[in-house]
Amino acid sequence: MALTKLEIGNLRNIEHAVLRPGQGLNFLCGDNGSGKTSVLESIYLLGRGRSFRSVHSHHAIRFEQAALTVCGRITIDGRNAVVGVQIGRNERQIRLDGIRCESSSQLVKAFPVLLVQPASGMLLEGPPKYRRQLLDWGVFHVEHGYVELWRRFSRALDQRNAALRSQSPKAVATWSAELARCGTMVAEARLAYAERIGSLFKEMTVHLLGIEDVDLVLAPGWKGGESYAEALDRTLDRDLRQGYTESGPHKADFSIVIQGRPAKDFLSRGQLKLLALALSLAQGVALEVSRPGEVCLLVDDFSSELDRRNQGRLLGVLRELGTQSFVTMTSRARWLGKGDNTATMFHVEQGRIFGPT
Repeated sequence: MALTKLEIGNLRNIEHAVLRPGQGLNFLCGDNGSGKTSVLESIYLLGRGRSFRSVHSHHAIRFEQAALTVCGRITIDGRNAVVGVQIGRNERQIRLDGIRCESSSQLVKAFPVLLVQPASGMLLEGPPKYRRQLLDWGVFHVEHGYVELWRRFSRALDQRNAALRSQSPKAVATWSAELARCGTMVAEARLAYAERIGSLFKEMTVHLLGIEDVDLVLAPGWKGGESYAEALDRTLDRDLRQGYTESGPHKADFSIVIQGRPAKDFLSRGQLKLLALALSLAQGVALEVSRPGEVCLLVDDFSSELDRRNQGRLLGVLRELGTQSFVTMTSRARWLGKGDNTATMFHVEQGRIFGPT
């Protein structure tokens, strides 16, 4: 089981709360403003070191308090580990088994957390950076050297851009070679990952939408049919005029195509949310295979933009997967968990957690 215990202190309207979740599906029920999304936020903090609700995580600190703390007992390589995050106004501390972590990447590696929320439809409609982040999160968990590779690419990109602005041909040539090498490796890692989850994504799409002919199409960030080195050479004059590198993995994107047409052009918002969820589930399944019992899936505002039929489809997939999941819903949706001994039900009210019920 990924998360066996969660303790929250001074996070939004939660002064102090303890959650001992079940192994599979966990429902967090409560009225709007009760604090159920804050519980998900605390789990996300344990897996990412930052909030998904605020650009600045310290905004989640409870009113008139100096800091928030989240502590959890998680499973790593079959053993129990304790992870903790403390966020103050000007400082963040992350600890894993009592040892301070220098980077949130250590946290991300230790506790894989996937989030699906009402804004998930923006994954397909919003800026490409959201889709790149999704790909990179997945690649990070299957390619252990990916973080360092991305850092080398980013450094080469910064240095080449500086050389372009200073109009230094020798420096541009030097950093173009390094950028081409690292950028090609980044693109190859992303493509391999997209292919890895492609069949799982198709399977999830059939389960959730009943659609079979779906493909994940990856654009590496430069013109097809040429290498990245060739692309950098072709656009050199334009890059010199603009003072920055136009093409590369930092401009990559992917699209979801159904029967040859972009899904975002004809699917409803509810269907797009299900499609984004199918992609997240595919990522979760792929990671669960290599790290069984260590993946955690968060689904916020369960009934938003989904009718009862689609809610039922989603629950069916979550139950079948068996991955530990946390799903928020209003009290009015309590019927979804009735008579289901595979789910653990909690009630959240005024920042307090009751249950299991």
